[in-house]
Amino acid sequence: MSSSQTFPALRSLALCAALLPAFAAASTAQDAGQRKLPTVQPATTQVGTQPATTTGATQNPPTPTPAPRPQDGAGQQKPVTGPAPRLDVDATDHDFGTAIEGEKLTHTFRLKSSGQKDLIITSAKPTCGCTVAKLEVKKADGGLEVYKFGDPLPPGTDLELTAELDTKNKHQTAASKVNVYCDDPRTIVTLGLNARVDTYFQITPNALNFGDMSVADSKQMSFTVAGKKPGNFMLSIEQRPMPDGMKLEMLPREPDASGRANVWDVKVSMGPNCREGNTGYPINLRSDEEVAGAVADKDGHKATYGASVMVTARVMGLISYEPQYLSYGLVRPGQVVARSLTVKSFDPNFTFSDNMELKLVGPSDQKPEFPYAASFTHTVKPSEDRKSAVVELTLTGLPENVDGSFQGRLLIKTGHPQKPEIPVLFSGVCRPGVKTPPAPTPVPVGGEQKSGN
Repeated sequence: MSSSQTFPALRSLALCAALLPAFAAASTAQDAGQRKLPTVQPATTQVGTQPATTTGATQNPPTPTPAPRPQDGAGQQKPVTGPAPRLDVDATDHDFGTAIEGEKLTHTFRLKSSGQKDLIITSAKPTCGCTVAKLEVKKADGGLEVYKFGDPLPPGTDLELTAELDTKNKHQTAASKVNVYCDDPRTIVTLGLNARVDTYFQITPNALNFGDMSVADSKQMSFTVAGKKPGNFMLSIEQRPMPDGMKLEMLPREPDASGRANVWDVKVSMGPNCREGNTGYPINLRSDEEVAGAVADKDGHKATYGASVMVTARVMGLISYEPQYLSYGLVRPGQVVARSLTVKSFDPNFTFSDNMELKLVGPSDQKPEFPYAASFTHTVKPSEDRKSAVVELTLTGLPENVDGSFQGRLLIKTGHPQKPEIPVLFSGVCRPGVKTPPAPTPVPVGGEQKSGN
C-alpha cells in the first residue's frame, strides 16, 4: 500500500475510536428511558406506630387490653397525665358467712387516700335498698367525723365506710354492693357484701295450696313449725285482716309451763263463704326471740325472728263457667266456627235443667243489640248428673258484606236463685279476603301420591 492510501485509512480508524464512547452513552440513555428503575424512598416510623413489614408478610393485630372490672375499682378509666389521686381499700369484698333471716349485718371497710394529689369522693351509693352506707374520715386526733362529699382528702388520709346488709325477706343468699365515686383514674371503687341466709324455723310444707273450691266448700290443711335452735319458743301470728272464710289455729307440741314449745302445728281452714276469685294470703309467723343486733323502734319494740307461709286458693261461685271468654279469631264470610264452654254447679241442692235458655245480645247495656244473631246457633248438653253442662255456640257463617270486627254476649239462664244469669263475652274479626289453606290430598294406602300430570 502506498503512503497516499495509508493516511486516509488511519484517519478513519481514529474517527471511529473517538465516536464509540458517544454511541455507548446514547445507547445507555435510551435503555434507561425504556426501563424505569423503582425509586427507593427512605423509611420513616412515626411515634406510636409499628414499623413497616417486609412485602408479603402477615402482621398480627395487637392484643386488646381487657377493661378492668368494677370490683377491681374501675369505671371508665381516665388517662393519667400527671400526679393522680388514688383510693385504696383493705379488702373490696366481705363475706359474713351464715346469718339468720331478719338479721342486720354490719361491716367496716378501711379506705385510704394514697395517691400523689388530693382525692375527692363525690358519693357512695349502695346498689340495693337492703344496704345502708356511712362514710367517715379520720381526724388528726384519731376520732371520726362524717365525710362531706366533695372535700379534698390529702394523701395519707384514712377513711372508714360502714355498710349494713339487711337480710329481711332474703332467702338462701343476700348480696349487695356499694359504689364509691371519686376522681381516682378508675372513677368507681366497688365494695361487696355477701351472706348465706338460713331460716329460724323449719316449716313443712312451706306453702299451702287449696286448689279449686266453691264458696260452699270447706277445706282444711296444716303445716308444722319447728325451731332450728335447741330450746322452746312462743309462736304468734301477725295480726292483720284475713280473707273471708279463713280460720287459723296454733297447737304447741309438748309445751312447757309457760306454753312455749319447740314444735307447733298450725291448722288452716278455708270456707264456707270464701270470697269468689283468686286468694293469696301470707301467714306471717313470729317467734319471741329478738333478732340479733335488732334496734328498738320508736315504741321500744325490737324485731323478732319469723317467717311467712303463703296460702292460695281459687274460689268459684255456686255457679261457675270456663273459659271466661270466647274468641273466634279471624274468619271469612260464610265460614263455620264452633266454640264451647262448660257451666258447673257447686250447689249441692241444685242441678241444671235440660232446656237452659240462651240468648245473644250486644256487648254492653249501652249496645244491647247484636246484629248477627241469625248467623249463630247454640246447643246445651247437660251431664248425666246435671251438675254441669257444655254450651256450644256455633258461627254458621257471616254475610258476604261483613268486613270488620264483631262482639256480643251470650246470656245463659242458669235457673239458680243466687246466680240466675251468666253473661259470656265473645268476639272475632271477619275479612272477605281471608283464605283458609286447602285440605291435604290423602295418600292412597299401599302407594305414593300420584302427580296430577
